[in-house]
Amino acid sequence: MMEAINAWVANMADWIFGWILFLPRDLSLFTVAVLTSASLSFVRKWTTDQEWLHRSVADEERQNQLIKDAKKRGDKEAAKRHKDTITLIKMKAMRFEGKPLLWALIPVALLATWAFTRLAFVPPRPNEPVEVRAYLPRAEIGKTVHLAPEPGIEAPDGWMRSVVQDQPPAIVGIWDQTGVWLNARLCALLGKTPAEPQLEGIATWRVIPRDTQVHALQVRYAGHTYEAKLVAGRRQYEGPTWVFADTPVQSVEVALKPTRLFNFVGDLLWVLPAWMAAYLLICIPFVTILRKVCRIA
Repeated sequence: MMEAINAWVANMADWIFGWILFLPRDLSLFTVAVLTSASLSFVRKWTTDQEWLHRSVADEERQNQLIKDAKKRGDKEAAKRHKDTITLIKMKAMRFEGKPLLWALIPVALLATWAFTRLAFVPPRPNEPVEVRAYLPRAEIGKTVHLAPEPGIEAPDGWMRSVVQDQPPAIVGIWDQTGVWLNARLCALLGKTPAEPQLEGIATWRVIPRDTQVHALQVRYAGHTYEAKLVAGRRQYEGPTWVFADTPVQSVEVALKPTRLFNFVGDLLWVLPAWMAAYLLICIPFVTILRKVCRIA
């Protein structure tokens, strides 16, 4: 149900944001993140009393200076009085925080949903090898799975593959190595053991799309057919994962290349996918930058 809703939202949002897909992938991700920052910043400007907020910032700076002066004099009572004044200013300013977030919710949610569907992976190109994976329970290891031949798709290594033991993902590059180190330190602080991936059976094909048509890849096993889609040479991709319930094949994945900013930023502690980690790394500091440049309190 959620996948259908996300697809519908993304299709509607293509009318607004589709032009971003014509940009290079890194620039596309950068553009979406900056648009999100701009939405958060300018909605705040248009929905809050900026004059009052600027005065409150100035008053807070003045009170901080008075606190420093009071401490130099050793006047603890005056320092406490000025701290209480700062607390009062911040409490009054809090009433301006809810409305901007509420108004920004729609454009930000629309951008994020569209990016989740359109920017998470790099679309494959014609004549570029793509790996197709079928995941099965461990009990199926040693058995044979069939990928039905499809016009416009080649399988240089054959259409029949054996189910083998899956392997943990490879740790490649400084980003992934740092993620492993941080995850280990975080687990140590929490007194937990780092989670090991649950490895099941896997059948893998290397296929080569020769055209730009949408291809229905059919994985056949134990009298069942499982369908996944593959399209190459377009600005949009399909999938990449199709999940099946209560069947021998648990899921079929078309292993598209994840979007990694500058081919460097990867998953963040295996919680945030690579595109979202990069998105947040750009978006969060740009909110501060835009607010300072545009003098938004």
